[in-house]
Amino acid sequence: MTDINFKLVGLNCEACVKLSTNRFKKVPGVSEVNINLATGETQVMGDGITLNDLEKSLDGTTYKIVK
Repeated sequence: MTDINFKLVGLNCEACVKLSTNRFKKVPGVSEVNINLATGETQVMGDGITLNDLEKSLDGTTYKIVK
């Protein structure tokens, strides 16, 4: 299982967290997503996932992954 941690910027409310969580969960292999709205700290767990896959899932949003 892969555990990817990063900061997600551009989150303003719980709806932002829900949208980005749903986008991440659509990436094949993702099993769990935890996002802290206050800090932007994000943890995504799954099998065979990459940071690049997660970045692509945010296309069309204002959210950005800070490595």
